[in-house]
Amino acid sequence: MQEQGNDPSPSGRWAALLGKNGPLGVFVQYPLLLRLAVISVCAEIAWATLIIVLQYHFKDDLLRNFTHQLIVSRVATVTFAFVACETILKYPMGTLSDRFGPRPMILLALVISTISPLLMTQADQWWHFVPLRALDGVAAAALWPAMSSLMARSVPREAKSAAMSVFNGAYCAGLAIGPMLGLYVGHRFGNSAVFPLCSLVMFCGLVIAYTVLTGELGAPVKVKDDDEGISLFRKRPVLLRMMMLYALSQSAVGLIANVLILYIDTQFGIHEGDLPRLILGPALFIGVLALPIGHVADKIGRPRAIWISYVLASLGMVFVALTSRMEPTTQMMSWPVAVFGLGMLLLIASYILGTPAWLGLTSLQVDEAHQAKALSLMQTAQGVGLIMGTGLVMSAGALLVRSENLYQAVRLRWPKLHLSEHGSRFVETDAVPIAIWLWGAALVFVLCLIGSLLWVHEPEHHESSQTSQQPPLPSEV
Repeated sequence: MQEQGNDPSPSGRWAALLGKNGPLGVFVQYPLLLRLAVISVCAEIAWATLIIVLQYHFKDDLLRNFTHQLIVSRVATVTFAFVACETILKYPMGTLSDRFGPRPMILLALVISTISPLLMTQADQWWHFVPLRALDGVAAAALWPAMSSLMARSVPREAKSAAMSVFNGAYCAGLAIGPMLGLYVGHRFGNSAVFPLCSLVMFCGLVIAYTVLTGELGAPVKVKDDDEGISLFRKRPVLLRMMMLYALSQSAVGLIANVLILYIDTQFGIHEGDLPRLILGPALFIGVLALPIGHVADKIGRPRAIWISYVLASLGMVFVALTSRMEPTTQMMSWPVAVFGLGMLLLIASYILGTPAWLGLTSLQVDEAHQAKALSLMQTAQGVGLIMGTGLVMSAGALLVRSENLYQAVRLRWPKLHLSEHGSRFVETDAVPIAIWLWGAALVFVLCLIGSLLWVHEPEHHESSQTSQQPPLPSEV
């Protein structure tokens, strides 16, 4: 094996790449994972594209002449509708996936998100996107628990993190490809042209899922104890602590996601047409390292991988936030841009290391028949955190408007105070800089690092939670 691994010939390199310990070896051992990954990539391409392009659609088309804090507030409102519906429905959808099987949930999700972008082409007010993104949230709630449980139960215990790295790698690939493709199309043909593109990508995923998920594949697993879902927390209190910590960490993501595009626009002069080529490097970084880094969690231990991921996230977020204390620049070869780029790379590495470890650790807490419930609980915690972070950003615009109105009301009610008509310009001058959310995210990641050191540990090996053998799957799939 050692000689094969050191063989410089093309056949030797392919053997190293596709071997058991190679970065793509998991697809050779478990070929079903590749099909499921392609479906996941299609879904995430569309959803990630909408998250990014809607920010430009609001800034350049629907909310032109609005200030930055008010724009990100409206963007956050639409994002809030998505994550709130996803979060509220994720556990019920995971339960339905356990009961009826992943296949109907996956197909339902893809049908919904094939239709909703087509409806977006008719939206001409920012608030029209609130119910439409809520529909996408319903679809996401149906898709991800079913997809992650299907991947997790298709491999034995020792390969759980590898399966979750495929799930996470597909998610990251969608995050990398989607914005790049969407920003190019939006810049070239207009932001509204992105909506039918997203619908087409979702339809491709739907066709693949309908073709792949046939026969016994995607059927429900027989549940021995129907009360198991109710007693998950009572029997496994560590699961509750993990959920709380995961929710806290995802609140930082909610703070970042709604302001980052506008931040780099104002701080570095990076516009919609510039981003596709700038995203290419990080996208390749994700694509090349997502699977190998996912395997690291199985080798060094999932808790240790989670600890390291929070160290990387804390450092990365501090670097990103530090650029707000530097002078704005449009020079790509400058220290502020280098510091920002380093911070983003650390955040990406943190994500692709920590997420499969989290999901792999979660899948080990329960038996096979209840993995969709457990994974949907962890993904629900993710949604709760996103709601918290997004809700804070969403509320900032409303608070600024109300502060402005209150000041003007006081000025008119008590003229003897001699308050200037223009003494308060909360809304017009962006009194609360959007960089405040970056520093808030850095603080959250530091708190998560401390919490992970206290709470996150490998569960004891129980026979009941072990999936010792790969479940039988149709060979033709």
